[in-house]
Amino acid sequence: LMASIMDPINTFYKVYNEGAYELWNDALAESYTAEVNGHTIPNRDVGLGFVKTFRAAFPDLFYTVDEAIVAGDKVTTRWTAKGTHAGEFFGNPATNKQISMLGITVFQIEDGKIAKLWNVWDLAGLLNQLKG
Repeated sequence: LMASIMDPINTFYKVYNEGAYELWNDALAESYTAEVNGHTIPNRDVGLGFVKTFRAAFPDLFYTVDEAIVAGDKVTTRWTAKGTHAGEFFGNPATNKQISMLGITVFQIEDGKIAKLWNVWDLAGLLNQLKG
């Protein structure tokens, strides 16, 4: 079977959803960089650190891809993530509240791996849910 442009993206979300950290480098190019809410992620090790921090705060975090649009070497996903705030997040102690957040990610694929991504997600909405 020919590899799908969605394969590295499905692997990316599997790392988040299952904590399958060993698959991270399978999905991402060695030269990977990202822009998340205007902040630069300089390499895939920093990116993985963020995933681990996020999953420590929301251990049952689960991303659902609501829509995926493929255009050339780019894939855009519109997603919903849900989880339980069971650990510290951005200085907010665990509240055990159920959270839901929305976001959009643009992935650039090169040689079957994610070379770059641009991600915008509703951090303000998430932090507002933690205040409750």
